[in-house]
Amino acid sequence: MGQSESDSLSPAKICCRCCGSRNLRHLGTKTGLFVKSNFDFYLCQGCSFQFVEPVTDFSIYNDAYYAGRGPDVSVDYEREYRNDFASPRMLEFQDLLRIARNHLDRSPHDNSVEWLDFGCGTGGFLRFLSSNPTELVRPSAVLKITGYDVGSYVTRLSGSDAFQVVDLDALNRMTGAFDVISCIEVLEHLPEPRPVLQLLSRLLKPGGLLILTTGNMQSPIAKFRGLSFGYRVPEIHVSFFNPALLESLYREAGLSPLHVKFRGTVRFRIAKKLRLHPVMRIFAPLALLSPFVAMADFLYGTSAMPCAVKQ
Repeated sequence: MGQSESDSLSPAKICCRCCGSRNLRHLGTKTGLFVKSNFDFYLCQGCSFQFVEPVTDFSIYNDAYYAGRGPDVSVDYEREYRNDFASPRMLEFQDLLRIARNHLDRSPHDNSVEWLDFGCGTGGFLRFLSSNPTELVRPSAVLKITGYDVGSYVTRLSGSDAFQVVDLDALNRMTGAFDVISCIEVLEHLPEPRPVLQLLSRLLKPGGLLILTTGNMQSPIAKFRGLSFGYRVPEIHVSFFNPALLESLYREAGLSPLHVKFRGTVRFRIAKKLRLHPVMRIFAPLALLSPFVAMADFLYGTSAMPCAVKQ
């Protein structure tokens, strides 16, 4: 598997990919489970951004990855592509729809709602939105859905599935185009977060909502597990955040942080973890009860990570 030019960088030449500082602390080295190379973890002591060197190139997001035969065995997007609505991910989709609906109910908008799913993968959320348009907007209004990704499913989604899936060049030509942008578990895959958040801010209409999720490195479980934290998959997760850093990046991009309470998103993550442990599946009904969901939300800090609104 090819890697980026950062393979050849000495530690003295490495700088923070978020703020450019060289005031870094080496957190340790971890060998990839899928790419048998050593990956170094760094903490920027200026902005608190954590990142991985070297960065594996984007060819790792191939069909094997989407079928759960790559670095992240917890995903099986190919199976979800064949039957999205039987997947536990529906818990997350319903949660994102609830959050967007609550925001739109409080914000005036036209007779159409433009939604961009940034990092749409195999298009599960696009299909969910297209099947539930009246759940988000007034019956007389129109929900317009756009996807963006660079994965191997883009051709399928824009071809036989007939979704509008745009490339980065098209997004770079847009300004103030979307009422809602979802960016779900994407930012940790991208080496440089600032240009991405600035792009998403520019794409939002005034008052538009950015629903973003990513791992919380200030959560109790992340601090306790350190480099053993399951979210630290260095082949694919190369950027790591905390609430204060995310808020700072939002404000720099012209966004106002917005804290929301995630519910179904947390339940989905519990169900996904239980799926990897067949013996534990018998506890799924109990684990999805509100007290256990609240505990998981605290331990992983899901709701502590803010979304944002365009100023």
